[in-house]
This record gives sequence, C-alpha cells and structure tokens, in this order.
Amino acid sequence: MPEKKKTAAAAPAVEAPAAEAKETKETKTRKSAKASTRRGRPPLAPELYVEFSGKQYNVTDIIDRAKADYRATHKVGVQSCKVYVKPEEDAAYYVINKVSGKLEL
Repeated sequence: MPEKKKTAAAAPAVEAPAAEAKETKETKTRKSAKASTRRGRPPLAPELYVEFSGKQYNVTDIIDRAKADYRATHKVGVQSCKVYVKPEEDAAYYVINKVSGKLEL
C-alpha cells in the first residue's frame, strides 16, 4: 500500500502547474482587455481661432458650415475639403470635391 501513496502524491504535483498556467492566461486576458479600452479614446479635436481687426473666427465652425453648405446641394460625401479664410473681406472660400463656394462670416 505505500506504493499507492506515492502515486497519489505525484498526481497533485502535476495539477498544480496546470492551475498556475490557467491563472497566468486569465491575467494576460484581463490585461489585454484593459489595454483595449485605453486605445478606444476619441481623437483630439483642437479648436483653431483666427483674430483679425478686433474680430474672432472659429475655424472649426467655418469648416462645419462649409461642409453643411456643400451637402445642401450635393449628395456625394466629402472626400476633400480646403477652406480659405479672408478676414479682410469677412468671407471664407471653400473647395470641397472640386466644387467651390463662399461663406459670409
């Protein structure tokens, strides 16, 4: 009967490393889940202002207005967008998908 005790003692020793391996896999999975939530932050949206002759213009608002003006007359999505602000004329000119337009500021 002493032989059975040796076999029984050897079996738990084999199970212990397997249990430790499971714990490390769970820990790695938890760490990767936390890391993915950090990467999901929205991109930084800077605000850009132009000041000229005592007036202040928010460029991001002007860009949004130009896109809205384009979408009012065209059904194609915006592929390219260039906006030129001329504060001395109180106007902004835009070129969206090779279509130009003018906005009053």
